[in-house]
Amino acid sequence: MSSRVELPGVEQFHYHQDFTVRFRDLDAMGHVNNAVYFTYFEEGRAGYTRALGLAPADLRDATERFPFILLDASCRFLAPASLEDRLRLHVRTAHLGTKSSVFEYLITRQPDGLPVAAGRTTQVAFDYAAGKTIPIPADLRARMEAFEESG
Repeated sequence: MSSRVELPGVEQFHYHQDFTVRFRDLDAMGHVNNAVYFTYFEEGRAGYTRALGLAPADLRDATERFPFILLDASCRFLAPASLEDRLRLHVRTAHLGTKSSVFEYLITRQPDGLPVAAGRTTQVAFDYAAGKTIPIPADLRARMEAFEESG
């Protein structure tokens, strides 16, 4: 079994955002705590939805404009990140199913581009009022497909 992981190249992502590692992101060893990467991914999903033109006015609006719940999340830690490191979070929709989507993430250190972490999340379209899964709304699917094809 090979432990080598094939990472998508940054050119395969059409959305990214930059940030600086804060003191509160660190663990006792002085590098970004493993749980914090999932917060970075969440911030990336929020930025991605804004890039789709779906910036919500409030929380209820957010669940109507981007009606997903998180099914699963994974992260592979590739290199440590430390206080005040400049990081770039790349986000893409890797797969659109009938009711679910898969996002992939790649975090690189700037300016050298060293891969720091890679992750995946699966989101399921969800009707919060009815409490059940639904097909991805057609207009949202069209926005996501167009965004990913625009690169």
